[in-house]
This record gives sequence, C-alpha cells and structure tokens, in this order.
Amino acid sequence: MATIGSPAPQVQRPRRDWFLSAMAILFALLALSDFTKPFQHRNDPGHLGLVIFGHRLATFGANAIGGPIFGIILATYAYGLLTQKRWLKPLSIVYAFYVPTNLTLFWSLHANPPPTVGFIVVYLILSVGGSVGTALYIGYHHDRLR
Repeated sequence: MATIGSPAPQVQRPRRDWFLSAMAILFALLALSDFTKPFQHRNDPGHLGLVIFGHRLATFGANAIGGPIFGIILATYAYGLLTQKRWLKPLSIVYAFYVPTNLTLFWSLHANPPPTVGFIVVYLILSVGGSVGTALYIGYHHDRLR
C-alpha cells in the first residue's frame, strides 16, 4: 500500500516482440505505398492504382483521395502495432476481413490474364497471412495491449 508522498507503483508492460515490430514496419511500408498511389496510377493507369472492394480507382483524382485515406488507415495500424494500443484489435479484425474480400473481388471482377501459381501462393501468404495472421496474433495476445 502506498503512503502519502510515496511514488505510485510502476506497472510493468510487456515489451513489443519481434512479430509486432516487423508487422508495424510492413504496415508502414503499405501506408507509404498507398500515399503514392496517385503517382503510381499516373505512371501506368492500366495496371497501377488503389483497388477498393475489387475495383481499381480509374483516375488520378480518385487515387489522390483514396490513396491518402487508406495510407492514413494503414499508418494508424502501424502506430497501433508499435504502441500496442487496445483500439488496434477491432481495426485488425476489419482489415483481416477486408483484404481477402478485396482480393477475391478483384480477381473475380477483372479479366486479367491469370497469374502463375507461384505468384498466387506467395501473394496470398503475404497478403492474407499478414492481415489475418496479424489479427489472430493480436487476438491471442490481447492482454499485451494497453
């Protein structure tokens, strides 16, 4: 029991582990990529730009609005991972559902030539593994969040 004038006891928080640190860096890179979507689109409008619910944004202006919005969301996600904030859990769940939905809609709505099986496997491991895997990790280790 603390007495008057004595310092309050320090609460020891768990340190951020390597997985959350690595995912924070990757989400920060994704955020940076989304911030540059307007310029990516301008360089190759037929293949580059932000994809939202399976639809690639078709103009520089749409990418100039959508890119920063999604960039802010992903930068917020990265910040939450670095600081282990409690509000991260619902964001991770929403993002874990969004990524597979976006991929499925994109591949089903567009008549692009089919990618190689190797590309599909690697892309799914990185995108779905990163989004769903991070949400599962956060859910399992929710007691570490502040």
